Amino acid sequence: MKVIEDPRLVAEVERKLPWLIDVLLYPVSVSGIIHLAIFLLVPLLIKKFVFIDYYGIIHMMLYMMLIGYIFYYLAYCVFDSSKGGYRAPDISAQDIPDRGDLISQIFLMLGCVAICFCPVSVYYIFTERTDLLFWVLSAYGIFFLPMSFLGGIMFDSVNALNPILIIRSILNTFLPYCGLVLLFCAFSGSLVIILQRLPIWDFISKGIRIYLLFVLAHLLGRFYWRYQDKLNWEV
Repeated sequence: MKVIEDPRLVAEVERKLPWLIDVLLYPVSVSGIIHLAIFLLVPLLIKKFVFIDYYGIIHMMLYMMLIGYIFYYLAYCVFDSSKGGYRAPDISAQDIPDRGDLISQIFLMLGCVAICFCPVSVYYIFTERTDLLFWVLSAYGIFFLPMSFLGGIMFDSVNALNPILIIRSILNTFLPYCGLVLLFCAFSGSLVIILQRLPIWDFISKGIRIYLLFVLAHLLGRFYWRYQDKLNWEV
């Protein structure tokens, strides 16, 4: 019997379902369900049980910590998927991130968004128009955002926001990356249509959005897992 040594091939063997179905089932693990419940229920608990709050500071701090942990877990989903993981990972064995790590994760992800959507934001601020150039700049931001996120998570450093690195990485994997962007847009567009056309409770709507974030995080990690040789990031 042939021994499979490459962990990427091992992970491929373990995925027995059709690819698309398996991707959509990524959050369906014990840890994934627990985190989905945490991200849904904790905001309700904060709102219900935090009675004494001076100028909203306590609420803001608690929400910031929760948002930081959401980013931290999604980033870990990307990292775990980049190593061949195919279900939402259990991070109980990992070091619990302190407040500084959570805040730095927030700012790093915000930096990824800023470098992609700063041009269209500046254009809209000065022109207040949604013309052809506005949509072109928006498309630019959408196109570069997945690679920017992936670089920020894998490098865990602001050095990953270097536009030269992002552009070179996209050129090295151009066709597969275009497929990834189209897949992101298809999932997001389908979600928007579903939420607009169906009478879904706000609580369920939030659950669906968080579920989709898990799936998109897995797609990012999966992209690195498959094309890491072409990216040649050495991380």
